[in-house]
Amino acid sequence: MPFGIGIWEIVILLGILALLFGAKGVPDVARRLGLGVRELKDAVEEVDPRRMLDRDDEPPPRRRAPDAEVVRPPRPRDPDET
Repeated sequence: MPFGIGIWEIVILLGILALLFGAKGVPDVARRLGLGVRELKDAVEEVDPRRMLDRDDEPPPRRRAPDAEVVRPPRPRDPDET
């Protein structure tokens, strides 16, 4: 079964739904859930990044960070130098 849910778990969930919403309310809840899933699926398809750029369009240029000043550590002193 999908998501690791067995037959008995589904029967128990349907029983709880029937108790909470009544026998006539369960189809309405299932319909609303299906519409919500469909709407989410359509929204995800609209935001597909491959569709956002046309073949002729180029992606926007990447912005570079400003050049930072290079700080070098001091050179170690030679013990022979005095």
